[in-house]
Formats: sequence, structure tokens, C-alpha cells
Amino acid sequence: MMYGLLAASALLFALQFFFNQQYQKLRGDGTDSAVTLSLYMHGISFLIMLVLNGFKLNITWFSVLMAVFYAAVVLGYSFSSLKAFKTANLSVFSIFAMLGGMLLPLAYGIIFNNEDFTVFKAVCVILIGIATAMSFEKGKKSRGNMKYYLAVFVLNGLVGVVSTIHQSSPDLAVDSRSFMATVNICVVIACTAYQLIVNKKISHVSLKELGYLAGYAGCNGIGNLFCLIALTSLPASVQFPIVTGGTMFFSTAVSIIRKEKPSAKTVIAALVAFAATVLMMF
Repeated sequence: MMYGLLAASALLFALQFFFNQQYQKLRGDGTDSAVTLSLYMHGISFLIMLVLNGFKLNITWFSVLMAVFYAAVVLGYSFSSLKAFKTANLSVFSIFAMLGGMLLPLAYGIIFNNEDFTVFKAVCVILIGIATAMSFEKGKKSRGNMKYYLAVFVLNGLVGVVSTIHQSSPDLAVDSRSFMATVNICVVIACTAYQLIVNKKISHVSLKELGYLAGYAGCNGIGNLFCLIALTSLPASVQFPIVTGGTMFFSTAVSIIRKEKPSAKTVIAALVAFAATVLMMF
């Protein structure tokens, strides 16, 4: 069941990249665009989590502290991803995001949670590292925006680390839906304050933009919820490599369906990542 949740979350994360990319094409990649994206996307996600939890919201000082840090990471990720999309196609962007989402939580689990570093895990990391190297597309514009790719790498990894810390403290943590709802409301508060201070108003979005934001919110919110639920049974060093490889595979599949024509190297890299994901399940 938990592996099924991880497979579903990988597909949702791949689809979220599509909605993010489409929003960026309509709204641009500036700071105001990133703040507006985070405001509406997390507002919608908050409502989804609240409904799923029967309109109950449990909080503790620990969950609020973790949610505030999580929210700060998410805001940085949103800004960096919009900037990165200026030069990266869907499959290449997912490589940086998902590699960070795998390596940092894996390292945290092994170093701080005493999780075993098995041969299967080592081979999985090596395979996904190979997939990453194969997927990188050289170019002047890509090199110029490397700082945004690296930011996406680190920040997406920190999401997994914070999630692991929260779920590893059952006496202080709240249920997964309440935690995600708290994260979302923290982001909404920060974005609302920014817009009122800087712009003196709340930015409006078009109906088409709202549709992409709703799609992004549903995929991101439910995908992260599935990951939090899975963390109650699976160690971080197992979970995040599976999500990483699955998302890389699904992202490339979405790119092909959308006729983005990823290179042969990118397709092979996705297949290598998929093989690594399957290997981690044994």
C-alpha cells in the first residue's frame, strides 16, 4: 500500500511540474509571479487539506515551528523554479528537483536516524546519479542560470528533510493533513503580508491561471500528503529514492506526451531512474 502511495505521489509531482510551467508561461518568472503562485496555490491546498481532515486542524508548537521552516523553503523553491523554467524543459528541471529530493533526505536518514545504507540503496543512488548526468543539457543560458537549478536541488531536498524530522517525532507531531494545512496557511500569510506591504493590494489571477494553480495545488498537496503518510512506515532512505526515480520517469513520459521531444539521452536517463526505483523496492 505504501509503495502504491509513493508511485501515486511520483506521478502527481511530475504533473505538478507541468502546471507550474504553464503558469510561468502566462504570468512570467518575476518575484510577483512567484508570490502570487504561492498565495493562490497554497490557499487552494489549505482548503483541500481542511476538507480531507473533516475541517479539523490539530496544532502543536513543534508542528508550527516545522511548518514555518517548511513554508520558507517552499517560497524559495517557488521563486527558483520559475526562474529555472526560463531555460529548462520539463524533464531537465525534474532532474535537479528530484535529485535533491532524494540525496538530502537519504543522507539525513542515514546520518541522523541511523538508517541502514544497503547495497541496493548504494546502487540506486549511483544509477540516479548516472541518470542525472545524462539528462543535463549544456548551453550558455543553462550555465547562466545554474544558481537557480542548484537552489531547486537544495530546497526540494530540504522539504524531504523537514518532513522526515516532523514524522520522526510522533509525540510532538500532528496528523499529516493538519501539518500540511499548517504549512499552507503559513505560506498564505507570508505571501499576503508581502503583497500588502509591497504592492498595497492582493494580486488577481485570470480564470486560466487559476485553473493551472488549482491543478498545481491538487498535485503538490496530495503528493506531499502521500509522502508524509508513507514516512510513518517507510524510512526516508527508502522512500525518497523511490519518489525521485518515479518522478523522473513520469516527467519524461509527460514531456513525450506533450511532444516536447526530450533527447535520446534524457529518455535513457528516465529508464535508468525507473530501474533504480524498482530496485529500491526489493
